Amino acid sequence: MKKALNVAAAISGIAIIVIAYGYWHSISHGSAYIDLTFETPDTIKKDLLSKARVLFLDAEGNILAAGERDKEYNFVHLIHPSAGDCHAVENRAASSGKAKKQWRDCFAKQSLWIPTWINNVRQVLIKHPYCTSKPLPIIISAHNNGWLLWWVPHPHIGGKPYSYFRSSILIKDNDCIGKPLQ
Repeated sequence: MKKALNVAAAISGIAIIVIAYGYWHSISHGSAYIDLTFETPDTIKKDLLSKARVLFLDAEGNILAAGERDKEYNFVHLIHPSAGDCHAVENRAASSGKAKKQWRDCFAKQSLWIPTWINNVRQVLIKHPYCTSKPLPIIISAHNNGWLLWWVPHPHIGGKPYSYFRSSILIKDNDCIGKPLQ
């Protein structure tokens, strides 16, 4: 009986450690998807904000992080202070083993960095030759619901858990205080 209790205690202890590790990983690692669109009826102006620089600010206006809008799509690439733009490396990763390792290293740094600042973001500032915005309020939603089942060996369930952050930035004509859109 004592041996069975010891085995049950060991199994329970291991289960608690595994679940605790999943929770820790999910709160200390994250990824973000932020899109930036320009609302205008003029289709020519819609692409003017490609490659716009996005500054993420706290409530006092301090810069927490920076990003750049993709030149083809509306999403914002976050720029890690030392690793840079992981998206640039990701494009080459499919055809090169060296680039795949560089992308993994970059993503590892970025995924640890994102949760350190993103919950403090309250506003964004858009900088582009055609438009410098006033500080705009932003709400970033966070999802962290995969940590309990991270250990399940199934391709659609398991895997190390991350916090996922999501937001949309919508720029209107009157949001530009710098050079007006032409």
